[in-house]
Amino acid sequence: MKGFLRIQDDAVVEVCEGSPPAESTNALVLPSFINAHTHIGDSLAYPAPKGSVEEVVAPSSGYKHRILRSASRSAKIDAMREAMILMSASGTSHFVDYREEGLEGVRALSEAMVDVSPRAMVLGRPLSAEATEDELDAILGSCDGIGMSAVRDWPFDLLKRVSGKAKAAGKVFSVHASEAVNEDIDQVLDLKPDFLVHMVKATDGDLERCADAEIPVVVCPRSNEFFGLEPVITRLVHAGIHVALGTDNGMIARPDMIEELKAAFRVSKRRGGITPLEAVNLATFGGRKVLNATAKITSEIGTRSDLSVVAVAGADPLSEMVTSASSKNVQAIIRGGKVWRPESWKA
Repeated sequence: MKGFLRIQDDAVVEVCEGSPPAESTNALVLPSFINAHTHIGDSLAYPAPKGSVEEVVAPSSGYKHRILRSASRSAKIDAMREAMILMSASGTSHFVDYREEGLEGVRALSEAMVDVSPRAMVLGRPLSAEATEDELDAILGSCDGIGMSAVRDWPFDLLKRVSGKAKAAGKVFSVHASEAVNEDIDQVLDLKPDFLVHMVKATDGDLERCADAEIPVVVCPRSNEFFGLEPVITRLVHAGIHVALGTDNGMIARPDMIEELKAAFRVSKRRGGITPLEAVNLATFGGRKVLNATAKITSEIGTRSDLSVVAVAGADPLSEMVTSASSKNVQAIIRGGKVWRPESWKA
């Protein structure tokens, strides 16, 4: 749809339909990107060594967790802050972080926030399977909910207890599922997750169950590729599941949603493909479905909307987005009607 924004004093004052004035910049105006799954705490370990999911990220002896234990608090905060600035620079207004390291991990992420940081849904997790009620209560009191690794990583009775406490507190519960191996969908759904992450090894029956339960799934194609896994984007979409995109571990892929939607478009071709519009929707409206678990985020564009403004050159801007665009093409992000320009992201 053709249209344009009127900007005055770095604020959106009017959203107009129709042909833009001749002096307007040629750009694609999109709802801001939602990075629906991150682990930005391990950004300081980029680039990660190659290995299996278990060797690189599994708790508690995987490479990621060894690095987190050995790194200084200040180094982790600096890396998280850099990751958040990069997210802003690539048009992201919100992100969902699975924050490791218990209560201290949640507090470190809060300390890393700066003015240009995207808004965060922070999902903490206990330090170990021996988590006490006091520890779980403290974590839930300091963030938006709980985000756990694979079901097989934890005693199921702990997962049930954590999920129940999150629900009782009116907060989010989410879990990785069927990333490297197929996991029991009955157990996964018994935890009443607000959304799932990955589902690479899910069966068609598993996906039907998720669709019937209206549980969104976040996919992370670059992370899956790193581990030699094939994301099942087209199967998820065709199953009628609400699908969102995330960049996953900061040590594996930089949290750049333009690169992630390009990867989603590229890898989906192996299974029939998705359209450029569908790829962009995964990075925008798909993530809003996840965030609507706790926030009333609308998909309508108005003067107070969160938007990304991406410069385009040709007559098919959506095709540019999924093939040749980069974060360098982001001219501005708009949060609540306020315009932020590239020079702000370096603050």
